[in-house]
Order: sequence, then structure tokens, then C-alpha cells
Amino acid sequence: MSGKNDRGDKRRSVRATEGFGDAPFSDLRLDGLPEVSNPPVNAVKVKKEERIGMGERLEVRREKSGRGGKTVTTIAGFPARVNAPMRASMLKKIKTRLGTGGTWDKDCMELQGDKRTEVVPWLSALGFKPVLAGG
Repeated sequence: MSGKNDRGDKRRSVRATEGFGDAPFSDLRLDGLPEVSNPPVNAVKVKKEERIGMGERLEVRREKSGRGGKTVTTIAGFPARVNAPMRASMLKKIKTRLGTGGTWDKDCMELQGDKRTEVVPWLSALGFKPVLAGG
């Protein structure tokens, strides 16, 4: 009588086949493939006319207090010459780049989540001097 766990001849061998070895891609040839130079992970390219910062110090901090347990990245210290259209453009670009939401609260940019490590290189590329503030 066949039991529930009796598989009979349906079992397959899981032993390595000959010729496969430890390095399955060792036989692949790279002849004719172009060389790829990988840019650094945090590299940010910004057009020269988009460099609106002139070395101004911006404070980038992570806040959680008074926000219902949600983490928010805030960027404060933008100069007065950064007008509303420039701010809207900056916010849209960073939200698209990070795939997150955000808004302006008076003179402070707020982004949803802890995005400090992604925001600092972007602000540096814009010509600002971002400083991680707070704890």
C-alpha cells in the first residue's frame, strides 16, 4: 500500500552534474563587450545653471517628535534669494529622485522618511554646504 509520503520514482537527484563545478560562469567569454565604468553610488550630476547654492550652510536633520511617530527629514537655512518657483522646482526634483513625498513648511523643506544620506550629496551638487544637525 502506498503511503501519503511515498513518492516512488518521482524523486530527482540533486547532485551536481559533471562539468558544472563551483564556478558556473567561468566558461563565459567577455571578448567584444564594452568596458563599463560605474559611477559612485552617491554621484549626483547637476547642470551648471542649476547650481543655486553659493556655499550657504543648510541644516539637514531627522525629526520624529510631534509627528505621530513618523520620521521626517528637514532641511533648514535656505537663503532668501531662493524664491518660491526655485523652491518648488527643487522640491519636485528631490521628491522624484528619492521616490518620496515632501513639502515646504515656511522656510524649511520636509521630506518623508530618513533621507539624510541621499539629500546631502544632492545639496552639495547644488552648491550648498549641507551639515547634519541634531542627533
